[in-house]
Amino acid sequence: MQTIHHLPENTLEKAKNLFQAFCLAAFLSFLPLTYAETEITSASSAPSPNSSSASSSLTSSDPITSSLFGEDIVTLSAETAGLCSINNPNDYIYLPQLITIGWQLDEISNEGWNRGNTEFLFSGMFGPVIQGPNPWFAGALFGPRYNFVQEGWPAVPYLESRVGFMFTHATGASYSQGQDFCFSFTIGIGASFPIMEKFAINLGVMYQHISNGGLSEPGSQNVGLDAIGPVLSATYAF
Repeated sequence: MQTIHHLPENTLEKAKNLFQAFCLAAFLSFLPLTYAETEITSASSAPSPNSSSASSSLTSSDPITSSLFGEDIVTLSAETAGLCSINNPNDYIYLPQLITIGWQLDEISNEGWNRGNTEFLFSGMFGPVIQGPNPWFAGALFGPRYNFVQEGWPAVPYLESRVGFMFTHATGASYSQGQDFCFSFTIGIGASFPIMEKFAINLGVMYQHISNGGLSEPGSQNVGLDAIGPVLSATYAF
């Protein structure tokens, strides 16, 4: 008979532990990018004779935004998240740490609410498990992101989705993964806040599903893991 790993029921303590672990992971995540940008390139404050308030392109009116969004811009991001499982008796808490390379496929286009551009993301992930029968998750994810670049906005909203594969150490516990190899997909929504030329801070929410698609059955039980939580990242553009 499989043994269910009974975990603490104290919701307040669980939230406190998640908050502390998330803050620590966020601090560690930003260290590699702290010195990536040491100088801000000053833009001329004198208006050009041909400039006007009717300009429709951020690439000419906002040097900070144009340094982060545009065709063939490549970005490097350090991402940290704190995810809690949904409707799983094991009450998973884990901290995905991602290093992501983004490649922007086009210039800013369209008008209205969908003004923006498309980016393709390639991510490597390692997620230590703070609470739950598995010690860790590790793998790779890739997929598109759409950046909603609006004129005059201090933030750039985004919507993304990634798919990929995960490895874990399957323990055989009830309501967990039935084997080490799993599939995964994520959905994310949030906003990017340009801080200086080529550098931005991003804040959002991530949902992740991890499952082996029934490959372990009937020999071992497979219960998909659904988790959601905040994600914080720093981005540098090349």
